Amino acid sequence: MLGRKNEETKAEAKRKKIVNVVCTSIFLNNNEIRSVLGLRTILDSVMWEPSKLEWLDLSYNYLDKIEIELLNFPNLKTLYLHGNYIQNLEEVKKLQDLPYLQTVTLYGNSIEQIKGYRLFVLGMLYEKYEALKKLDSVLITRKEFDNVIVWNERLYAQKKTRLRKLKPENPKAPPEKKEEENKGGQSSGQN
Repeated sequence: MLGRKNEETKAEAKRKKIVNVVCTSIFLNNNEIRSVLGLRTILDSVMWEPSKLEWLDLSYNYLDKIEIELLNFPNLKTLYLHGNYIQNLEEVKKLQDLPYLQTVTLYGNSIEQIKGYRLFVLGMLYEKYEALKKLDSVLITRKEFDNVIVWNERLYAQKKTRLRKLKPENPKAPPEKKEEENKGGQSSGQN
């Protein structure tokens, strides 16, 4: 009887497969984050292979610019930045260097108020790569894609300098950072 159980255990061991779990999504939404500087360093210490990150949700935070730090995640396919405080269209240019980016959300930011916002954003993101399929949760149509290609060929070169001048009419600023209350009831002057 002991021999039969041993044979079953060996057969079961052969059937087992090794599974490697790799995290490819991080949700940091609704956290009052003001900057993503150092994000890669933090993720290096808490997850395996953060360079394989494909989905990053930074929505509804206090971000007012798109940090170059996001380029440390070259495999990003989905990036949620909606509901933040981004006011400058130039910031979107930083996302050009993410070759696999398929979905970006920027709605709810002040840049959305700029006339022709969608065409400007698509024009900048299609300048290097054509992987983008959705902007602000809306599929990019063939007609829209064709308009962007024409815009990039003819107009974008002339509008590069004008891009800096485009500002939203009523930009919103992130709330002021709250000072943490001194814990323990001691003031800094006491020993």
